[in-house]
Amino acid sequence: MNRRVLFVYVLAINALLLTSARSTHAETAESDTVPAPTSFLRALDTKVQQIVRSEGSDTLSAADNARVRNLINGAFDFEELSRLSLGEHWDGRTVDERRDFVSVYRGIIERRNFDIFVQYYREGDISYVAEAIDASGRARVEAQVPMKRETKQIVYAMHQPQSQDWRIFDLSIDGASTVDGNRRTYGRYIARHSFEKLLERLRVQLTQLQQDDR
Repeated sequence: MNRRVLFVYVLAINALLLTSARSTHAETAESDTVPAPTSFLRALDTKVQQIVRSEGSDTLSAADNARVRNLINGAFDFEELSRLSLGEHWDGRTVDERRDFVSVYRGIIERRNFDIFVQYYREGDISYVAEAIDASGRARVEAQVPMKRETKQIVYAMHQPQSQDWRIFDLSIDGASTVDGNRRTYGRYIARHSFEKLLERLRVQLTQLQQDDR
C-alpha cells in the first residue's frame, strides 16, 4: 500500500470513527433527556419518600401534604385516564362535557391515589421487577411493595404524551385496573341512566372526598 492510498484510508477510518462518536453522543443525550419509564418512577419514589419519611410521624404538615400531592398527581395523564375510563362513551361527548368529566374524575383519582401511595411509601420500599415497551411506545412496568401484612403487586401503564416525559394512564393494584374497573362501572351506569347522571354522581363523590380532607 503506497503512502497516498494509506493516507486516504486513514482519513476514511477517522471520519467513520467521528461519525460513530457523534451518533453515540446523540443517542446518549437523547437517553439522558428522556429516562426509561422505570427510571422515571424511581426518581418519583425518591422525591416522595424524602418528604414522607422525614417527619417521622403518621401525618404530614399542610405544606408537605401539598408537595406530595403535586408529585404523585403530576406523574399521571388524567385526560388519557379519563378517555379510557369512559371507553366508547368518550367520543360522543362535547368538548365541555369532556372537560367537566376530566376535572371531576381527576379530583377523585387524585385523592384516592394520595392515600394509597403515602401508605406504600411509609410501610414498604417499591421494587421494580419488569419493564416492557410495545411497538406503539406504551410501557408496562411491574412493581412490588412489601407491606406489613402482605406484598402488593402494582402495574403501571405509561406513555409519553406529545413527546413529553413519561406519564401514568392506568394503575393496576393486585390485578385490579383503574381503567378497566371504572369503564365497566361507568358504561353500565350510562346505559341505565345517562352521562349527565353519571357526572352528577361523580360530583357527589368528589364533594364527599373533599370534605374528608378537611
